[in-house]
Parts: sequence; C-alpha cells; structure tokens
Amino acid sequence: MKSDNTKIIAIILFLAFVVGICWYFSTLIVYLFIALLLSMAGSPIVNFLSKIRIGKVAFPRPLAAVIALAVILGIVFGFFALITPLVHQEIDTISKTDPQIIIDGYNQFLLNFEHWAGQQGFDITANELSSAFESQLREFVSKLDFGYIFKDLAGVIASLSVAIFSIIFLTYFSLSDNGIIIKTFKKIFPVEWRNNFDHIVVNTRQQVVRYFGGVVLEMLIVGTINGTVCYILGVPNAVLIGVISGLLNIIPYIGPLCAAILSIIISCTALIPMSPTSSELLINAIKVGCTFLGCKMIDDFVLQPVIYGKSVQAHPIEIFIVILAAAQVGGILGMIFAVPAYSLIRIVIKEFFGQYFVEKNEEDANDTTLNIN
Repeated sequence: MKSDNTKIIAIILFLAFVVGICWYFSTLIVYLFIALLLSMAGSPIVNFLSKIRIGKVAFPRPLAAVIALAVILGIVFGFFALITPLVHQEIDTISKTDPQIIIDGYNQFLLNFEHWAGQQGFDITANELSSAFESQLREFVSKLDFGYIFKDLAGVIASLSVAIFSIIFLTYFSLSDNGIIIKTFKKIFPVEWRNNFDHIVVNTRQQVVRYFGGVVLEMLIVGTINGTVCYILGVPNAVLIGVISGLLNIIPYIGPLCAAILSIIISCTALIPMSPTSSELLINAIKVGCTFLGCKMIDDFVLQPVIYGKSVQAHPIEIFIVILAAAQVGGILGMIFAVPAYSLIRIVIKEFFGQYFVEKNEEDANDTTLNIN
C-alpha cells in the first residue's frame, strides 16, 4: 500500500512538473502542436512516396517530406490567394466611395435618431449627438500613440515570422524523421512509464485527428451555408462572407458573433456606392443576421454534438466550461486548443489513475465480458 502511494505521489509530481514546463514554454508547445497536426496531415504523402522504388533504390524520405510540406504550404497559400482578390475588391470599393455619401448617411442617421428620441420623450438634437460623437472621437485619437502602435505592429510581424519558420522547420523534421517530436517527448518519461506514454500517444492521436477533421468539416459546412444563403438573398460579397464565417468559426462561441458583425459591415459598405437608404441597409443587415442565426442553430444542434460528442466523448456543458476556463488562461488561442488539451488531460488521467475511477461492479462486468468472449 505504501509503495502504491509513493508511486501515485511520484506520478503526480512528475505530471505537475511537465505541466509547469508546458505552461512556461506555452508558445513553443503551440508550435509543436501545430507541427504535429501538419505532420499527421502530410504523413500519408510521405508514406506513399517512401514505398516507391526505382530498381533497388527507395524514394528518399527527406525528399518525400519536402514534397509533402510543399503540398501543405501550397494548399495554405492557395487558400490565401483565393481570398486576397475578394479582400482587395472590398478595399477598392471602400476607397472609391464618395465621402459625401458617408457624411450624408451619417447626418440622415442622426436626424432619424433625433426623430425617434423625440417620439420616446427624449430631448436630444442631432447637433448634440454629432458634437458628443466628435468630441469622443477627438479624445480617442489624442490618446493614440502611433509610435507604440508601429512598434507593436513590427513586433507582431516579427513574432509571426518566427512562428511560421518554427512550424515549417518542426513539421519538416517530424515528417522526415518519422515522428521525431513524439520520440523526443518519450525520452523525458521514466522507462517504466513509457508504455503508458505509448498508449497516451495512440489514444490522443486518434481523438485529435477526429476532432480537427470534424472542425475543418464544420468550418466548410458553416462557410458554405452562410455564403450560399447570402448569395441567394442578394447580399453583396457573399463569397467573402462565407470565407470569413468559415474561418472564424474555429473560435468557439465568439468566432461566429465576430463573423456576423464583420459580415454585416462588409455587406453594408458594398452598398454605399449605390447610395442606399437607411431601410435598405437595415434590411441587408437583417438578412445577414438571420442567415448567421439560422446557421448557428444548425451548428449548435446538429454539427457540434456530432463533432464534440463522438470525437472527445464529452457533454456540451463540460466542453463549454472547459472553453471558458481556457479563454481565461490563454485567450482566443486557448479557446481554439481547449478541447484537444482537455482530451489529452483526460487520457493521461485515465492511463495513470483509471483504476481509481472504475467502480467495483464495472470491473466485475468487464471481467464477465472477457470471460464470455
């Protein structure tokens, strides 16, 4: 009994040490995690090419890794090449818009608001609203430190460059050396726990592949539904709206809301050159809002239960709490990786402490099943 308690304490302390290291080097862990996902996506290509033989010479695995990485990067850059013209078209439309149209629309909005406020019994004039808005805008601009913004932007670009290079570097060697990242992590574990590590890797890989495969499918479905419905309803920039809604859907809960707001702005700005009335802009916003609301209901009640329920075997409330906790710790990035990280923690706990969570009748049932089989 004492030996078992000592082993439990040792496992807990070791896992706490590993968690602390992962917390301290969280950025590196994210790079490794993304590289692992990309290497999983590229490994079928590498395995296929490695089986090719010209005479007695096998296809070089490093070259196969280069080709697989090139295919992955080609897909990523091809996607951005697809949406760049759409974004450029939107920017070009806004830049060519007559500022007077925006000013007239702004003044008309103030007059309509003044009329509405008068009907509700509020004594507010359009001039007072305009003065209040302009004073707040001046105060906001005066507080902006453009030197700091430029410095921060330069830092973001530098960090993004380091991230892209690191992920490409790690992905290549993971493909070339057949899972070198996993092998390196395995060496950290004591020899007597390495079988447990193998079980954790196998189970985690299965769940992560299923989860992210489902997430990609969910993004495609959500983007297709929003884009198609907006196109049918005659909403401008329907394709761009579909792309944005699909991409931002990877962020749980917050992503669809941000996508809806951004899509309303994009579609309304596309109407500005045609001098739309306030009612036309409102109808356009309602079309986009209703489209996103309907798609969100389909996502919540049909897509997510299938993806989360079957891939991680967790209740939606359980997932909701995990995502909220991850948002407090890691922000948007934490929300994106919350479910895979939670799956890993559950697998680790089950592997090392599973015997403490199985009731006696469950053990007897398992034994009976084994005997019958």
